Amino acid sequence: MGIFILQKERKSMQNDSKLKPQQKSIIVYVITALMLSSSFIYFVAALQDYKQISNANPSNSKDAADIAATKNEMSFFIIVGIVYIPVAIWMLKVKHNNKIPYIIAIIGSAALIIFYILTRTINLPSIGLQADIGMIDITAKIIQGGIISIASFLIYMINK
Repeated sequence: MGIFILQKERKSMQNDSKLKPQQKSIIVYVITALMLSSSFIYFVAALQDYKQISNANPSNSKDAADIAATKNEMSFFIIVGIVYIPVAIWMLKVKHNNKIPYIIAIIGSAALIIFYILTRTINLPSIGLQADIGMIDITAKIIQGGIISIASFLIYMINK
């Protein structure tokens, strides 16, 4: 009798731990908002780089090298900002029926966090050792951490 009650409670707990489709949809909307926010942040960073290039003096050799590095950085930011958008749209289309866009978001966001840490700790070719850590950098990494966490949770829930 006691074993039967324990098994019944265990099944009840398993059913309670499953999210309803409406709850999963809300989670999809949250992660999509984070993806689009991250995209926006990268576009703002690219705009800041553009303003920096506009104020530089290309005749100065140090400024010329800085301009080249800033153009590379600006291009990188624009590409990352653009890539986040179709993945976010894909998430909205498939909702919680396909885990591939969430895996892409996890890998991409983790790669960006790792790349950021590397640029602050190692003197990478054509990038150099970056010493600046700004509010926009911290905000982007927090959002990317949220993307990784929520996407991982959603994949876990899809697999249940």
